Amino acid sequence: MRSDTIDLADQSLVVDISDALSERDKVKFTVHTKTTLSDFQKPEFSVLRQHESSSGSTTPWRRARTTPG
Repeated sequence: MRSDTIDLADQSLVVDISDALSERDKVKFTVHTKTTLSDFQKPEFSVLRQHESSSGSTTPWRRARTTPG
C-alpha cells in the first residue's frame, strides 16, 4: 500500500466537478482540469462524463465528449 502527503494549497493540479444534471438513471457532469504540471499535454481541459445506473447496478464511467481548454 502507498501513502502520499498532499499539500491542499498546491495549485499545480486543480480539478473541478460541476454542472451535475440528473436524468432518470443517468447523471451527467463536467470535469474541469487545470494544471501547470509538464506531464499533461494541455494546461486546461474539460470532459463531460455520464454515470448510468440500471436495475440497481452501475456501469463504468464513460467519456462522452472532450473540449479543449
